[in-house]
Amino acid sequence: MATSWRTPANLGWLARLPGLRRDHPLARLTSFNIGGPAEYFVATAAPAPLVRACQERGIPYLLLGAGTNLLVADEGVEGLVIRCVNREWRVEGRRVYAEAGLKLMRLARICADHDLVGFEWAIGVPGTVGGAVYQNAGCWDGQLADVLVEVEGVAPGGEPRAWPVAELELGYRTSALRAGPLRGALVTGAWIELRPGDGAAARRRMAHWTQQRVRTQPIRTRNCGSVFTNPPGDSAGRLIEAAGLKGAREGSAEVSCQHANFIVNLGGARAADVDRLIRRIRTTVRERFGVTLETEVEKVGRWPSG
Repeated sequence: MATSWRTPANLGWLARLPGLRRDHPLARLTSFNIGGPAEYFVATAAPAPLVRACQERGIPYLLLGAGTNLLVADEGVEGLVIRCVNREWRVEGRRVYAEAGLKLMRLARICADHDLVGFEWAIGVPGTVGGAVYQNAGCWDGQLADVLVEVEGVAPGGEPRAWPVAELELGYRTSALRAGPLRGALVTGAWIELRPGDGAAARRRMAHWTQQRVRTQPIRTRNCGSVFTNPPGDSAGRLIEAAGLKGAREGSAEVSCQHANFIVNLGGARAADVDRLIRRIRTTVRERFGVTLETEVEKVGRWPSG
């Protein structure tokens, strides 16, 4: 474990942070309800100064929103975990600005309430605006890249920035923030542009899609959402089911019998259980069908080397 950043000056700065907590449990802050503690933890509606300070001081940090799409290591997370609770929003004509901590489902309802359409798909994404930008979230043939105009945040070097969409390198469940030159950057907010339309009809569409999710996905269980991205021209869930892996278990982690691209925590599952199950799924699908599934869920924290 790296120790070079643990200087007296850095430890003193951390100790003085308002609301700082040591060894703070993270499991209950994730949709999986899995993972060890944060070495240092703070929740804030103003994350940018903390991110800049961590970058300047060389302190490792993790940005946490709704805790979806994350698998936190059993040994927890080194450095400072910053939970972003900035949730303000405003509507300016066809454009909507939302801070990074606002839930995407909430933003979908806000848009419909203002008779703006084209964002209804977001009712199926349980994460936050910041996380949605990070991985170009999408559902039901819609994705953030279709409506995103500009993103505000802090660059990896610590300077405030506004990024046009072209600089974000948005792809299928990825971006320059996740796998490109903007790794380590902070999203503080995003602008989307929609079409004027029938808000009541948009709310009906969202209600229909929500009912469909209840029928087809284990949304009332502890899970991280889709575990794997869909390979070109196919479905990860179909491949996993065809491989006979529905109901497969490692410890208290189980491949959902309702939708095979979900792993559920039956109660007391450890991150190592989920990791073993992911490896087992990938190996089996590759051996059966020659397809290597790529993970959508992201591992964070102190994982064993190798």
